[in-house]
Amino acid sequence: MFISVIIPASGRKNSLIRCLTSLDKRIDVDFEVCVIDDGSGLDEYEIRMKSDISYSLIWRSFDVPKGRSAARNEGIHCTSGEIIIFLDSDMETAEGFLEAHLKSHQNHPHTACIGRIIWPEGGSFFRYIGTRGVAKLKENDPVPPWYFVTGNASIERYDLPSQSPFDETLPGWGGEDLDLGLKLHNAGVTFMYACEAISLHHFDGNLTTHVDRTFSYGFVTLPILADRYPEIPKILKLNLLDSLLLRFLILPILFYPVFVCAIIFDKLPLPSFLFDYLTFAAYAQGWQKGKKQ
Repeated sequence: MFISVIIPASGRKNSLIRCLTSLDKRIDVDFEVCVIDDGSGLDEYEIRMKSDISYSLIWRSFDVPKGRSAARNEGIHCTSGEIIIFLDSDMETAEGFLEAHLKSHQNHPHTACIGRIIWPEGGSFFRYIGTRGVAKLKENDPVPPWYFVTGNASIERYDLPSQSPFDETLPGWGGEDLDLGLKLHNAGVTFMYACEAISLHHFDGNLTTHVDRTFSYGFVTLPILADRYPEIPKILKLNLLDSLLLRFLILPILFYPVFVCAIIFDKLPLPSFLFDYLTFAAYAQGWQKGKKQ
């Protein structure tokens, strides 16, 4: 089976070069890579020269930024692999990455595979985000469709719901992965954790950017997705906001002291439930504000 690796990029030249170089290993797998520059003006020639890769690299560029959904859709249009791997440009793949995705699809057809992402070492926040999603699951646990994330994931082309499966109309950050995951689930596709398909995420964010983006996600994107998928409020536990007590607990007067303490004491072994609270409160606050618009 032929593999197409699709990598949306927006600046961050050195990260992209590292990502491309990490894929250039001596392996017995037929594959191509497609980079889509999302309007950031990356120098294709320089990237090719510094990566010094031996595999086929397809390059596409947008004149203006169109977003990750448009970039991934463009990558789907201009590639031909039976298996499509979505990979973020700030990832560095480990030995056996392509083989692990390929083996997962050979053994489990009609399945979307989510690879294992290793996050940087650091304080409590980094430890927390490294244990989210599929990382929370035990071996052989079923994988819910809302754990589908395209930083490191693969799907067979014929399982995609269309030639443009990512919704380019969704505003703001996030949501396109959840939307596609639910589309795939409704089409009968199953999900699995491909734990041997490992990538190292050179993440440079922090708790502040996480909270800001999560609030924006709740404010801008979730109201649209909830209209489309009635099950989303229950999946994200937004139905708990029917409780007056919970609405009180996410008020800024309680949220911000916890947020500040989490930043100040990040080097301590802070419990995961603290970050669960901050994450939920951020998108729940955004959700409440967005519904009032």
